[in-house]
Amino acid sequence: MGRRTVVHEFPLRDLPFPEDLGGKASEFVVEGFLIGDEYISDMKRLIAALKTAGPGTLVHPSLGTMQVALAQPGRLREQFIERRGMVSFSLAFVEAGDAAQPSTDIDTQQAVDDAADAAYGSMGDDFASMFSIDGAPAWSMQSIIDEIGYVTDAVGSVQSAIHFDLSALSQLISAGAIFKANVTGLLATPNALFTELSVQFRALVNLFDFSVAQGSSISPSSSLRSISNTANSNQLSSVQRSLTPANNFGNPSLPSSPMRNLLTLAQYGQPGTPYARPVIPTNTPVRRQQAANQAALCSAVARCAVVEAVRSSIYLPFTSADESTTVRADLYDALDQLMLDASDPVYAALHDLRSAMVQDITARGADLAQLSKLTLSASAPAQVLSYRLYGAGGYAAELTSRNQAPATVMHPLFLPGGVELEVRRVI
Repeated sequence: MGRRTVVHEFPLRDLPFPEDLGGKASEFVVEGFLIGDEYISDMKRLIAALKTAGPGTLVHPSLGTMQVALAQPGRLREQFIERRGMVSFSLAFVEAGDAAQPSTDIDTQQAVDDAADAAYGSMGDDFASMFSIDGAPAWSMQSIIDEIGYVTDAVGSVQSAIHFDLSALSQLISAGAIFKANVTGLLATPNALFTELSVQFRALVNLFDFSVAQGSSISPSSSLRSISNTANSNQLSSVQRSLTPANNFGNPSLPSSPMRNLLTLAQYGQPGTPYARPVIPTNTPVRRQQAANQAALCSAVARCAVVEAVRSSIYLPFTSADESTTVRADLYDALDQLMLDASDPVYAALHDLRSAMVQDITARGADLAQLSKLTLSASAPAQVLSYRLYGAGGYAAELTSRNQAPATVMHPLFLPGGVELEVRRVI
C-alpha cells in the first residue's frame, strides 16, 4: 500500500525530485479455513469462486466490502483432524478499480495550429536559399521593391474582401504600410524579409475571434484559444503582436471567409491567373537572379496563403459532413499543388500539415449530418416538410436556415417549390 513514486536525480542538484505517479495497488492476504461436516461442498464453492473471471466482492472483517481480484493463484491445503476434515487457504487479493483504460484525447485543432507554425521554419530557409541581392544593380533592386509592393497590394485585396472590425483592419493596413516602408532595409536579410512578409498573412487569421461564432458544431478547444496568440508571439513582429482580434467569423461557404480568400493566392504568380506576373528573361546573370527572386516571392506568397488558409479551417463551424468534406478536399488539393515542386524540408513540413488537417476535419465532421437534395413540387411550410421527412417538427428551423441563401427562403411558411433544397439525409 502507499504511492507509486519515481525518484529523479539530476546532475548538479543535491536533492532529488520524487514524481508521484498515483496510488499503489492495495494488496493484502487473507488466511482462513473451512471446517465441519460440509467442508467438502464449501471447498468446491470456494474453488468455483476463485476460478470465476473478473473481480469479485469480498466482505472483509475489518476493511469492509470491496471489489477485489486475485493477485496470484490461491493455495488450499486439505487435512484431517480426528474424524473431521478441514481445508486451510491463503489468498492474496488486490483491490480492483473500473475497467476503463487510461486514454488521452488528441487535440486535432491544436495539432493543425502547431503544424502551421512549424512549416514557416523550412519555408523561410527555402526562401533565403533562393533570394539574393548580391551584386544586383540599382534597377534590379528597384524591381524587387516594386514586386514586393505588388505583393502587399495583393494581400490588401484579400483584406478588403474579408469583413473585419474597422479598427482592427486599420491596424493591419498600418502594419502593411510599415512593411512597405522598411522593405529596402530587409532586402539584405532574406530570413527577416520572409518573416515580415509572412506576418501579413498570419495577421489575417489572427484578426478573427472565431470562438464567438454562433451555432458551431465544434468549437475550438480551450487550450487552442488560450495559447494561439502566445504561441506565435516569439516569431511575429511587434507590429503584428499589437493587433487585436475582431468579432467576426468566417463561414467556409461565404465568399468573405478568410479561407476562401486566402486560397485565391494559392496560384500567385502563375500565368493565366488574376495574380500572374510578367515573365523575366534569363539571358544574363543579373536577369536570372532577378527571375529567381521573383519566383521566390511568388512561392512564398502562395505557401503562406495556403498555410494560413489551413490554419483558419480549425475555427470553422461545419454544419454538415458534406461541408467538412468539401473544405478538406479544397485544402488537400491546395497543399498537394504546393508540394509538387517543394524542397525536401518544405515538402515534409507541408505533408505534416496536410496530415494534421485531414485528421482534424475528419474527426470534427464524423458525427455531422449528411445532406441530400430535394425539390418540392409546390411551396410548403418548413414545419410541414419537417414532419414529412423526419416525423417531427423539430427540424423546421434547420430547414429554413440551411436553405436561406441557396433557395432564398423569405419566410418559414414558404419553402419554395421548384427549387433544389438541402435537407438532412435520413439514415
